[in-house]
Amino acid sequence: MSESAAAPAKEAGFPQGIPFIVGNEGAERFSYYGMRAILYTYLAALYVQFVAESALSKAETDAAKSKATAVAHLFMAGVYAFPMIGAILADRLLGKYKVILWVSMIYCAGHAVLAVAGRLAEMGNFGGGEIGMYLGLALIAVGSGGIKPCVSANVGDQFDASTSHLVSKVFQAFYFIINFGSFFSTMITPALYSAYGAEVAFGVPGIFMAVATFIFWLGRGRFVRVPPKPGGVVGALDVASALLFFSPVIALIVAVFVEGDHYKAPDPAGMSSAQFYSTYLSGYLGHLAVSSWHYFAISGGLIVLGLALFKMRQARQRDDGFLAVTLYSIANRAKRRKGEGFFDVARGEFGDEAAEGPPAVLRIVVVFSMIMFFWALFDQHASTWVQQAKEMNRVITVPLWVGRFAVAGTVAGALYGGTWLMLWVSNKTIPSLVPKIYFGLLVVAGLAAVGLDATRGETMTVELKASQIQALNPLMVMIIIPALNILVYKPLERRGKAIKPLRRMAAGMFLAAVAFAIAALLQARMEAAAAAGAKVHVLWQVAQYVVMTTSEVLISVTGLEFAYTQAPRRMKSTIMGFWLLGVTFGNVLVAFLAPMQKILTLSQFFWVFTGLMVGAAVVFTILASTYKGKTYLQAEAKH
Repeated sequence: MSESAAAPAKEAGFPQGIPFIVGNEGAERFSYYGMRAILYTYLAALYVQFVAESALSKAETDAAKSKATAVAHLFMAGVYAFPMIGAILADRLLGKYKVILWVSMIYCAGHAVLAVAGRLAEMGNFGGGEIGMYLGLALIAVGSGGIKPCVSANVGDQFDASTSHLVSKVFQAFYFIINFGSFFSTMITPALYSAYGAEVAFGVPGIFMAVATFIFWLGRGRFVRVPPKPGGVVGALDVASALLFFSPVIALIVAVFVEGDHYKAPDPAGMSSAQFYSTYLSGYLGHLAVSSWHYFAISGGLIVLGLALFKMRQARQRDDGFLAVTLYSIANRAKRRKGEGFFDVARGEFGDEAAEGPPAVLRIVVVFSMIMFFWALFDQHASTWVQQAKEMNRVITVPLWVGRFAVAGTVAGALYGGTWLMLWVSNKTIPSLVPKIYFGLLVVAGLAAVGLDATRGETMTVELKASQIQALNPLMVMIIIPALNILVYKPLERRGKAIKPLRRMAAGMFLAAVAFAIAALLQARMEAAAAAGAKVHVLWQVAQYVVMTTSEVLISVTGLEFAYTQAPRRMKSTIMGFWLLGVTFGNVLVAFLAPMQKILTLSQFFWVFTGLMVGAAVVFTILASTYKGKTYLQAEAKH
């Protein structure tokens, strides 16, 4: 008898470090979104020292709302500014593991400071509470921003040729755990704030961040660690010069934070809309120029110092990144031959792909420059949309037992989903009988709840917190992405009419404007109802959330994929950094315009952003129609 054929090799499972990375991400996202869910509401209350709005003048409440909007968005600007520094620190000097671990400790410290600040404010020490709040937010911005670029890259580092087929699956798990953490923290933290105050509400996300750090530390012996390049003195010079080059962004955030609230917006009475906005913008820019010029003068000097450090770095070991190729092209522009492009002079020195990098990045950045307006609108679901919800009727009456089952069933389903996910990425499975029994019991419980309500007719009344309405975003993201794939993208692809990425994004830009137009119309209706002593129900906000979340999926998911494929391999991290800076500038724009809330109604404030978004969408469409790019994919793995 001939020897039987060898059994096929067992398919490789997830690398052993993946469960620790996924668990860390879920806990970290819970901590971040939980804290952010109550941030605007808490700041608005802190600035009036927790006095009820009914006891304050309209000018006082408008000023508090304006300042809360500005600070919340400057915090988010900081969160998305620091990833570029975190990436350079990890890739060039310390490595991803050390950066994630040490920056996580800064993150934990930030949450602890927020909890202490909340306690101080509750004790009546409002000055100490406000200073502590700013310090805590700064630490969290450094922590969350520093981690952001390292975690997803660390995931990719864990895979080799034998497990590369699982990369897309693990990022699906990542996507699920992010929205999982965001949804539940956005529901839970506002309830904690209402029941136990700021100290507990900020403290619980801090505990989750500590858990996230501990989970990551537990995986220390199981991670594949890619050493930083170049490391040592050269790597330190890279980090130092990057920090100095980054100083104008920090100067902008600090200038708007320190001086923006001191600007007195002009009274719109007697002025046309065009006159008011031109007067506002020219006056505000003049105010910042006079009051904040020294910030930018200092940052200019720091850039010069950064160039000197970069020159020292190049003398030690030549780099071929974006800055190196750009500076070389500037210094050697006289060597260009007739008909050559600006960066062609660098081809002989750095090679074709490196020389193609800066122009490819700049082409993408020009097209994507309008995306910052989208982020200016989108991130307001954590600020002005919360304020809108606060002014609405948030009471919902539902059948008693069906309502109880909905809460218990959601928690039970989530616990099962989280458990299944962690076992899946640990290469373990749940016995097939378990889900049949588990979900069978849930169905029986649901039917029993329906039966009890049908016979007893009891109801329960729930008053939603204004901050909890934000949970609609992660919930809808998990619904809209598969819906677009199944109902729109795949049918069109089968007909040979696939929608190109830039067209998807253009549609998303116009949808963002539609979402804010809906918010503005709803707010105008609310203002008319308030004059008659009535309130509009919060469920009307669902429409603007559906449209804005669809816009997010069309822009954010598509944009990241497009940018990644259009940038040469050596420039992929650079373009991701520029993408995140777009989020930063969008949030700075909101903070810049926040003083308008002192003299405009919220509906008028929404119309301002609707108009800006329409203009940005038109410009984006024009730029996209003229874009000519080239697709760069990572080289195939060598076997």
